Amino acid sequence: MNISVAVITGGTRGIGLGIAERLVQRGFSLAVTYISDEESAERAQQHLARHKKEDQRILRLRGDAGDAEIVAEHHETILKKLGPVSVLVNNAGMMPVKSFEQISVKDWDKTIRVNLNSAFYWCREVVPGMKEMKFGRIINISSIAARGGGVIGPHYAASKAGMLGLTRYAARELGPYGITVNCIAPAFIVDAGIFAKWPEEKKAALKEKVFVPRLGSASDVARAFEYLLDSPFVTGVTLDVNGGAFMI
Repeated sequence: MNISVAVITGGTRGIGLGIAERLVQRGFSLAVTYISDEESAERAQQHLARHKKEDQRILRLRGDAGDAEIVAEHHETILKKLGPVSVLVNNAGMMPVKSFEQISVKDWDKTIRVNLNSAFYWCREVVPGMKEMKFGRIINISSIAARGGGVIGPHYAASKAGMLGLTRYAARELGPYGITVNCIAPAFIVDAGIFAKWPEEKKAALKEKVFVPRLGSASDVARAFEYLLDSPFVTGVTLDVNGGAFMI
């Protein structure tokens, strides 16, 4: 049985690209989605192509992961070109920094749609195939903001907290089919999200928030992902990758 097809939403930069690289190195064929940045997408495809073997394929799919119709179209393309999906990484997201007074209803709706609805749309598409295979790994990329509120804004914190509930429910329902569903909640990942564009002096201030000698990188999140990928008896958990900035 072929269980070597993976989807990574928002897979052309930062954490998504770091996870995509690990999957290619493990022999997976990939579909990586992105919304608009063609330059980053082209660089990502070239980077991943350097790691793949001849029998592996990499699809680059442009479109809004928060649009259910586009997600269905992307999934249909993947089935035709690669086969059924055994690994899904819900990583697509946006993080506009806005306070309660600044955020509009449109901002709120878009953030929830892209960050949370997209995870549900993709799960809905791939779960039937995973059930047939009696195997599946779904990993949702949340955030420390889901734990303590964070600093981005209420829209972002709510969207990322919603992923924790989605993860726990899905783990309970899908576990009997050999499908594990877990979450990773990163923080202070300097080569991803808004931090990737920060100057070094601004990043240095973040070190006061962690209890280890350095800030995080996408490779730290990718290592956590690989643990969950390889762990059939771990499901419904949220793995914190944050240098101790949040402790339960």
